[in-house]
Amino acid sequence: MATTTKPSYLGLLNAISLAESGAGVSLQAWANATPNDELADALRFVAARETSHGDVFCRRIKELGFDLLQKPDPGAAERLAKVANPKVSDLEKIGPDRDEGQDFFGGIEKQLDEGIFDPLTAKLMVWYIGEERDSGKVLNEAYDCVRSMSNGKSPSAAKAMAPTTPSADADAMMACMTAGFTRLEKALEKLAKAK
Repeated sequence: MATTTKPSYLGLLNAISLAESGAGVSLQAWANATPNDELADALRFVAARETSHGDVFCRRIKELGFDLLQKPDPGAAERLAKVANPKVSDLEKIGPDRDEGQDFFGGIEKQLDEGIFDPLTAKLMVWYIGEERDSGKVLNEAYDCVRSMSNGKSPSAAKAMAPTTPSADADAMMACMTAGFTRLEKALEKLAKAK
């Protein structure tokens, strides 16, 4: 059922749809490039979820009576080329271990508590956050295995796999993986300023 007025959270739904769709494409490309079967399985599992999230949020926007607004991502093609490149090691694509303590969904959960979403969108958000947190665990376990395998190699092989400083490829992969979170944070900041 379409709404008569534009919901304040429409931009957030749009940002989630675009970010999740992009992440699905990137993770699938990485899965197709890696020689590590376990990592490929994890990447494909999460890629399917991300693609689904993009589709579901696009559909929810339509149900509210609006259209998904496409926004250009100037760095998308370059990031995709790097993650799809089998000559770039998985360890470089994963990049350095990052702080897991940050909760990207705390702001949305606060909005859920405040009741800013319509009932169906609120249920969608709860489902989405649950899946995203689980996907993070799946990827982190796979990344830990890749790091562990690189530590078990000879020093020269480990050195060849791990750059002395984070490479542009590693930074690009992390940017791709967190693009959705960045877009969500910006959308939340805009919502907070609007209030």
